[in-house]
Amino acid sequence: MSLKIPYKTTHRQLKHTFGLHGGPRARIARLRMLVTAVIRHERIETTRKKADEARGYTERLLYEAIKHGDKHGPTMELADFWLLEKDLIHKLFKVLVPRYRDYTTAYTSIYHLPIPYPGPEKPLGLLELRGNPWPPVFPKKRRNEGLLNNILIEEAKHEYRLRKYQLKMSDMRSEWHDFTDSVVGFKSVRKLVQEESETPKVTNADNIESQMKALSMQDTEDSTEADSTKTGRAGDNDGTPV
Repeated sequence: MSLKIPYKTTHRQLKHTFGLHGGPRARIARLRMLVTAVIRHERIETTRKKADEARGYTERLLYEAIKHGDKHGPTMELADFWLLEKDLIHKLFKVLVPRYRDYTTAYTSIYHLPIPYPGPEKPLGLLELRGNPWPPVFPKKRRNEGLLNNILIEEAKHEYRLRKYQLKMSDMRSEWHDFTDSVVGFKSVRKLVQEESETPKVTNADNIESQMKALSMQDTEDSTEADSTKTGRAGDNDGTPV
């Protein structure tokens, strides 16, 4: 059988139960009293160790009662053993079994209580049945979203966030424009570099050769002009038409 709570395979040592030398019988008697108190009051306060130990036996008793019902002999003997007050047998099968029949979780809950100062050194705990009529251990938080102060605070938060997002968007737009301008400038520079790379490069040797050719052509032109002027003068002196 597997319980719906974590439990130990060995029993817990409960010291000083009904005195210094109570023994196993005193331990079982204490646990029977705790299980009876849980079924009767549905919420008890004791030490954490006792509450944790009694929780396993309470869960086992409720599990057997739900599984077999009041027509099962061993289950009735189990309830008769653990419940010292015999009127609780009727409550077990007629009240608690219908309550926990469709439960998929544990039937009990355990809490750690704060240690009062000054007070006992042993840590205290609270053991209760789920669905009990007592107020909850931890009160439910009050819903206060509809209060005027909270509405005004939420509106102020909304306006602050909206203003913050607008400033952020303006900064992002300016950064984007700077980025696009840099990209355009980069593209223009890249285009100029490509144009320069496409134009033929002229080396120093080519420059010298072109200059030499230009000088030689100029010398030939000058020599032809000088020859033409000489021939013209000679014709004038001879009287022959040119």
